[in-house]
Amino acid sequence: MDILTFNAIKQQQRHLDHDLLDPWKRPAFAVVTMSSSAPWGTVVYNHYLQELCRQHYNDSGYMQGSTSSMGTEFFNNWYSYGQTNSYITSTDSTYGDGTARCGHLGHLALAVGPDGSMIGRAGPYAATALRNVGIWVNNKTNKNLALFMENQYAGVAPRAIAPGRLASTEGWHLAWTASKFYAQNDFGTYSKYGMIGYNEKTRTLVINENTNGGTAMRLHVYANVAPFDINAANRRSWFDGLDEANHTFFDWTANAAGYSESLYRAIVTPCDDGTIVIVRMEPNSYCMLDRFTPDGAGGFTQEATHTLSTTTSYGMEQGDRNGIRFQISNDGKYVICYQPYYYYGAGAEVFLIRVSDGKYVFLQYQDSSYGRSFAPIRDSDFMISYSPNSDSGYGIYMSHIDTKNVFETIPDKGDMSSKVPGFNVYIFDSAYHSTNYPYIVPIIGGN
Repeated sequence: MDILTFNAIKQQQRHLDHDLLDPWKRPAFAVVTMSSSAPWGTVVYNHYLQELCRQHYNDSGYMQGSTSSMGTEFFNNWYSYGQTNSYITSTDSTYGDGTARCGHLGHLALAVGPDGSMIGRAGPYAATALRNVGIWVNNKTNKNLALFMENQYAGVAPRAIAPGRLASTEGWHLAWTASKFYAQNDFGTYSKYGMIGYNEKTRTLVINENTNGGTAMRLHVYANVAPFDINAANRRSWFDGLDEANHTFFDWTANAAGYSESLYRAIVTPCDDGTIVIVRMEPNSYCMLDRFTPDGAGGFTQEATHTLSTTTSYGMEQGDRNGIRFQISNDGKYVICYQPYYYYGAGAEVFLIRVSDGKYVFLQYQDSSYGRSFAPIRDSDFMISYSPNSDSGYGIYMSHIDTKNVFETIPDKGDMSSKVPGFNVYIFDSAYHSTNYPYIVPIIGGN
């Protein structure tokens, strides 16, 4: 082999190695079409916003496939939870583009594989997992694992395989407590759904609970909690071994708590500087953020509640598929929390939190017709889709949140709308452009 050929081969190998190691060439999100009156399909994009692949399916029997037989059980029975052939109007069991349809585990009606394949989920049960999932920031252990809480139980399980109705039993889970967080160690109540957060960098575990069926809340803080050991013989020992000597609690009063959603559910983010940020939904009224700053004497200072007003909107008391959702940036340093503004999933009230110091900003889409969907992109940013009818052939409407730019220019507690571009068309394709309201789904494991 001559030297020129040898050098050419080595250069090609270096290019190949770079491509294989570049995480941003992996799938990031898919544009989804699921219409009962037209072909289905996905278009997959990577973190450079390059199209990677696309899949097309027929519409026979609400299915994934290319035959005229009935679809798979999940898609045939639960297709409506993901459909795109109508916009949000009169029921919360349909419309895949609803703002509460997608969260940290992906979409409740389907997952999307790296090649664009649609993977059916039983919507009602995946919705339970989306209700129960908690926060895990600065996750260096395994980004495809998630933290869950349902009542007195807590667990660690895969993000891509939603636990659903099996959440409170031993089974295939990586770990699940028996009865750790109820009526012992300063815990008093039973109902807790996803009200748990872990910061792996600071080794801090925080759980919130409602103590009186009203506005009385209690924060439980465990310090010096070592990262989860996925190789432990008894993986449940991560919870069972929590050191009560490192457990403190702080009682606080909520601004409003009149529904199951606001009583027993919250997004709990332990920040790097000791700040704790809690985002909750009061159906028909607010999206609410409370921030707690360490006072240096073992307690916290509670700031005034920041509220974003909504109109008639549904929480988990109307079905697990409703309520507040969140996603975490791929670097684990930003948390975006959002809920519908209107009824069954239209519009969005959004809080964006910086994990390093608990600083936050907000964004409002007070829209009564169309949902918003979110997906992490590259290290710290988020894509947003907006879902009006794609009948015009424009493709899906998309925007982008540049988190670093937002926090450099928008003050704490500020409105970030001036730094979020309007929704662009003619950029991202959708699989079908007759009557259709597409949305985006993050590809779990794609980053």
